[in-house]
Amino acid sequence: MAEALRRLEGAREVSETGRVDIAVGAAYYAMLYAARAALSEEGLYAKTHQGTWTLFARTFVLPGRFDRDLARRATAAQEVREDADYEAAPPTSEQAQGVLADAEGFVAAVERMLGSR
Repeated sequence: MAEALRRLEGAREVSETGRVDIAVGAAYYAMLYAARAALSEEGLYAKTHQGTWTLFARTFVLPGRFDRDLARRATAAQEVREDADYEAAPPTSEQAQGVLADAEGFVAAVERMLGSR
């Protein structure tokens, strides 16, 4: 979780500079690392981003331990990040703010879920 929180803080800082592409990347990775932290608490690990999201859904979302919509928004952020990184299609300011808000909610929800164990 420490890395998730560090990335989230970085996303906040970078978003203020107007570098929305970098902010989206940092926010997405904050969610990915939070998901991986939650999985590691269950003794589960995935090698890929897609594997992490699939395993997270199977372990936490489907059994009702984690909000389905919040998890869906986290996986949707992957496409925004990939468009910025690989397609030279930077997100709009609104998209970046949405991904950042989703990351803040996702990371906080994972912290609550882990804290309630």
